[in-house]
Amino acid sequence: MVDPDPQIEAKRVEIKTAMRQLGRAIQSGDERELLHWVIPGQLAVVHRPLRYHSVHGGSRARLSTDAASLVVEWVELLNVEGIRSIISLMHDGDTDCYRGLPLGDGDMLAFLENERFVVARHPYEDPAHKHTPPAQARKLLLRIKEDALASFDVLPKPVVITCSAGQDRSAPVAAYLYAQRHRAD
Repeated sequence: MVDPDPQIEAKRVEIKTAMRQLGRAIQSGDERELLHWVIPGQLAVVHRPLRYHSVHGGSRARLSTDAASLVVEWVELLNVEGIRSIISLMHDGDTDCYRGLPLGDGDMLAFLENERFVVARHPYEDPAHKHTPPAQARKLLLRIKEDALASFDVLPKPVVITCSAGQDRSAPVAAYLYAQRHRAD
């Protein structure tokens, strides 16, 4: 969804492009980069765990139990980056991919909380999979942006935003947070 503010729109396109490039790199086996920094040291965007993995990846692919160790590795990489908090835009369709993995009690987000991340949950169904009238979609996106901004303001930094691919949901939200908080720095 195109943002009417040209600076926010430019940042959204930049983030979406970076996340596409990261996805292609990961699919080809290059896993040197996990996330894209939007505000260095404060805000980044990441794909959900294994979204672009060459064996386990896919938009709504349910992961086999042998993928659990790779999810744990993904968490370790977030820790290496110093990430302390997660703004999750994942909804049930995204988190269902992890059901049945031996990651402890609860869902994927509960697992991340058990791994000592502070998680702000803002479920937002992927616009690519939902046919919402444009006016309603804009209103929902604005609410999600405002809720994410409120979370960003109180969460321990650095914060990472995740949805599935990091493009259609995380990119506009991260661009909005950048515009609201980075311009003020």
